[in-house]
Amino acid sequence: MSNEAIFLYIIAAISLCFGLLNGIQFLLKRDKTAQTIGTIMSIKMPNPETAKHRNSKWATVSYKVNGKTYQSRNRIQVPMTLQVGSTVKVRYDKFAPEKLYSFSLLRIVVSLLIAAICFSAAIFKQI
Repeated sequence: MSNEAIFLYIIAAISLCFGLLNGIQFLLKRDKTAQTIGTIMSIKMPNPETAKHRNSKWATVSYKVNGKTYQSRNRIQVPMTLQVGSTVKVRYDKFAPEKLYSFSLLRIVVSLLIAAICFSAAIFKQI
């Protein structure tokens, strides 16, 4: 087995595990969470703001649930284009509304697609 095939199998296994774990968490928590629109209150970035590549934005969000305003205890990742004051769709815990979840069906599907492509490429690499 070539080094390239081993590398592809490793990437496929990691992507598959990531997708499955996120999918299972989503299914288990789906009835215990709800969605609303929140406003970004503050943003932190792990790298300097000038670094556009390999950087991310993590935001604290303010949102209303049943007429009461909450500020998230945890930060969620938001698109790089958003700024303080921007609105974003958030998923919160119905029993602890100050806790946000960052489930994404798109992220789950993409990770499973990456796993399938890497497995296929590794198999065809051996043929």
